[in-house]
Amino acid sequence: MRYLDLVRGPAARFRDKSAVVGNGRRLSFAELHDRVGRLGTVLRGLGVKPGDRVALLAANELEYLEIQAACLRFGFALVPVNVRLTEHELRFILSDCTPTLLVVGRDEEERAAPLAAETGIPRMLGLGDPGAIPSYDTALAAAAPDEGGGPGDPGLPATILYTSGTTGSPKGAVIDRLGFTARVLVNAVELGARPDDVHQASLPMFHIAAFLSYAYTAVGGTVVMLPEFKPALALRTMERERVTSTVLVPTTIAMLLDSPAAAGADLSALRLMIYGGSAIEPGPLRRAMERLGCDFHQQYGMTETGGQTILRPADHDPGDAERLASAGTEAVGLEVGIVDGDDVPVPRGEVGEIVCRGPSVMVGYWNRPEATAEALRGGWMHTGDLGYRDDRGCLHITDRRNDMIITGGENVYPREVEAALADHPGISELAVVGTPDPRWGQVVTAVLVGPAPPDGELSDWARERLAGFKVPRRWVRVDTLPRNVTGKVLKHRLRSDLSRTED
Repeated sequence: MRYLDLVRGPAARFRDKSAVVGNGRRLSFAELHDRVGRLGTVLRGLGVKPGDRVALLAANELEYLEIQAACLRFGFALVPVNVRLTEHELRFILSDCTPTLLVVGRDEEERAAPLAAETGIPRMLGLGDPGAIPSYDTALAAAAPDEGGGPGDPGLPATILYTSGTTGSPKGAVIDRLGFTARVLVNAVELGARPDDVHQASLPMFHIAAFLSYAYTAVGGTVVMLPEFKPALALRTMERERVTSTVLVPTTIAMLLDSPAAAGADLSALRLMIYGGSAIEPGPLRRAMERLGCDFHQQYGMTETGGQTILRPADHDPGDAERLASAGTEAVGLEVGIVDGDDVPVPRGEVGEIVCRGPSVMVGYWNRPEATAEALRGGWMHTGDLGYRDDRGCLHITDRRNDMIITGGENVYPREVEAALADHPGISELAVVGTPDPRWGQVVTAVLVGPAPPDGELSDWARERLAGFKVPRRWVRVDTLPRNVTGKVLKHRLRSDLSRTED
């Protein structure tokens, strides 16, 4: 076998140890291994073949780990779908990846059934106690575990992760078995993951943060599934399970520390706080480090690459503001470069596009050969992010790719929001940017030219077409948009102008 089996090795070493906790249940590694084998039998019986896609529409539920482990072992591609998306967005993704099976989470049956019918998905299984959908648990109980495995091809897709689309349509980043293996092992090494670790999955498993959980599983650690982030719930769970590591974004770290429940919580087992999505300003980061008293570990990456650079615990020197504001240095096994518009490396200290290559980089976008060729030209993943190296080699990000907005840890692409709003008959011209916000980091801001309908009407229009976190929280009216000589909207100018009006 030339790729990682997430569960087989740990089950042999730690049979009776807790592997995963969630939905009021606890599975040992022996039970998890058995269920992975049973699920392989079930999926094959439902006609799923190597290379086929299995879509999963669920929050962080107990079964997440075993579904991914079974897809990896038996040669299927898991497509984990963001439960916060609207039916319109889900319909596009499911139509694009054409899954053979849709696994439906405990709270998703009502909208999943019509989506499956509309997109031609032939079979469904429902987690928990579903109504009209066939029961996942019943199917597993009736199946004999397949003790073998699937085809040995390491190039089979292991997962397809959909990103928001810079041109209005999401793209599925394909990570094959080798890339999946690399992501898990890189994280295991960089996190110093140990069998006695208890990792709380506080971010959604349909994001790349899932690879942190898989790294702990691979070494025999326990993963605790947090169904949704609520500060009091997160703190209670961390205390009860003696959590040693978790992953959050800057916004949720602040929410955790500001919660009234934080004062009395016993977090003495916590040794590592992992964060990503964006850097934390040195001042708030110092306060978080002091309050929690544990190591901090920042990852900069993207769906297509996994973690590219890391600001490791040893780099979190409270007195070194420059390093605290950086994204650190290369993760093990990754190469990161900075190039100009002709893909020529730029000198240290000069701003350019961040590019990355290594075994964890995606093999391409599903059904998007032209986008794949453009993104992976020259053998490097072109992130679209701008940054520079300081004198010590640390990466500093100066602008997010394609003007991407990061709000509460969620990525929002302005073009997608613009495309949804532009269909409104009352809007003649607009641009969408991110503007600073003390709670969310950034908020989605729609800048409208000339007369336009009331904010409430536009918000309702957007909510019918976009996930809630993509709907503008701020609406601004202007006479004209700043443009260059070719007519392109100068979004950096727009952001700067809006920031000045707030001062």
